[in-house]
Amino acid sequence: MTRRLAVAGACAAALAGAGAVPASAAPAQHEVFVEEYDAAEHLTAEENYCGPWAATFHEVRSGSYTLVLPGGRGDEFHVNGAVNGFVELIPDDATRPTYSGTYREKVNGVVTQVTEDGDVARIAQYRLRSTLRGTDGSQLVLRVYGKTTLNANGKVVVSRDVVSCE
Repeated sequence: MTRRLAVAGACAAALAGAGAVPASAAPAQHEVFVEEYDAAEHLTAEENYCGPWAATFHEVRSGSYTLVLPGGRGDEFHVNGAVNGFVELIPDDATRPTYSGTYREKVNGVVTQVTEDGDVARIAQYRLRSTLRGTDGSQLVLRVYGKTTLNANGKVVVSRDVVSCE
């Protein structure tokens, strides 16, 4: 989730260049942030949510987020977007099937403060689901979702990331 929410911090740079506008004359400002991502991560048998075997998780993501700075409200901005992705789960053991599938991830949030170290989101959530088809005809269903909520004092009251694979 940290990687997904970190996108909001990068998005803030696009809005920062827009400059300050007096609250009385401030129309909403809209920007688009494009995400392109292609990376692989090795998972041990203990880390693999889809089974008790070591594997490489390869993910390619492409999409965009719309950023809206509401008029007259310089202390927050909204992030909404969708990202299309492709994932592969490639076992270290070549006798096991390789699984692959696509997904469409939905992301939305309200970011209330952006710092040099990252972003602070009042409410942020993401979700995706993908059917991964094996080279042997079997299938797995991968679900990933999360939510973070802070109260008015900046204290985290909800923080969860859930990954399941059946």
